Amino acid sequence: MASSTQSFSPNKTLVIPMVSRNDNKYVIYPLYFDRTISRSKGRKIAKKHAIEKPTIESIAKAAKSLGLIPILEKDAMHPSTPLKKEGRVLVDKKGQKTSLLLQLSHRL
Repeated sequence: MASSTQSFSPNKTLVIPMVSRNDNKYVIYPLYFDRTISRSKGRKIAKKHAIEKPTIESIAKAAKSLGLIPILEKDAMHPSTPLKKEGRVLVDKKGQKTSLLLQLSHRL
């Protein structure tokens, strides 16, 4: 079953069944920025840069401010939390993912 996917623009709707390494996209989940989540449970940035309850909409807005074109997948689940459908954001690969996550965290 393909998840519904949409770019940040409300006028566009895309369906992407699954992202592979060859798609040249970074996959970004809200828990990467969630200060209530430990590093071992999936947070990717330092707690001092993390926020409470990040959303895919806020991440998409931050990505757009960096000149990226975010694609939202609202029904996606992180593998470590298969019962929580928090969604995920896809962005084009530009530079290191860790640097991108830090830049996004400063805009959340």
